[in-house]
Amino acid sequence: MALERHNGTPHVSPDELQRVNKIRRDFVANVSHELKTPATSLKLLAESLEETLDEDPVQARLFAAQLKKETERLAHLITDLLDLTRLESQETIDYPTIVDVRSVLMTVLARMRRVARKKDITLQWKRFGKAAEYTVYGDETQLTSMFTNLVDNAVKYTPPGGRVEVVGGSEDSEITTRISDTGIGIPEGKIPRIFERFYRVDKARSKATGGTGLGLSIVRHIAQNHGGRVTVESTLGEGSTFTVYLPRA
Repeated sequence: MALERHNGTPHVSPDELQRVNKIRRDFVANVSHELKTPATSLKLLAESLEETLDEDPVQARLFAAQLKKETERLAHLITDLLDLTRLESQETIDYPTIVDVRSVLMTVLARMRRVARKKDITLQWKRFGKAAEYTVYGDETQLTSMFTNLVDNAVKYTPPGGRVEVVGGSEDSEITTRISDTGIGIPEGKIPRIFERFYRVDKARSKATGGTGLGLSIVRHIAQNHGGRVTVESTLGEGSTFTVYLPRA
C-alpha cells in the first residue's frame, strides 16, 4: 500500500483508498450472497418439513436430512469466514514452537484415507531427504488446516480409480510438500484466480461437494503467515499439483 505522511501520520492515497473500499464492498457482497443461499434453503426446508411431518413421515425424514446438510454447509461457511478473517489480520509471525510437518501430514492422511477409499482413490505418502529436517516453526492447528484443505480438494476433484500423492522433504533452507492428483485439472486461464476469496473454477461442482470457495484463500494465508508460499501446476483433464514451501526450522 502506498502511504504518504503528513505531520508524522500515514496518509492513504485516494486511489488506494478507493481500491480498498472496492475490495471491502466486493467482500461484503460476496458474503451476503453466500450466506443468503443456505439461509433461503433452510427456510424452505423447515416449511416443507412442517407441512409433511404428520401427513408423510417418509418425506419428512428426507426434508430433515436435507435440513441437516444445509445447516452443516452454513456452519462450514461461517467457520471458514472466521478463520480467513483472523488469518488476514495477521502478518508473518515468528512462531516459537517447532512443528514436525511429517506428523501433521500423517494425521491429515489418516483422516482422509476413509474418504479416499469410498471413492476408490489411492492415497499415497512419499518422503525424501532426512526426517529430522522436516520441521518448521509454526502453528500446528493452522498447518493441519492448510494440508487438510489441499488433500481434501485433491480427493474431491479426482474421479474414482484415480490417485492422490503427497510427497514431502527438505530442499536447501526450505521444506517442500507436494500434493498431486490425477483429477479434472484447472483451465490455464483460471489458475491465477484460484486463491481469491469465493472464487470457484466450477461453481456447480464446488457447491455439490460442499465447497465454500474459501479453502485455497485460507491455504495461501497460512503459508504466508509461516513465511512460505504455495504454487500450483495443472493440466486440464490430467490433474493438478499444489506445492507448499515453508522455511525449515
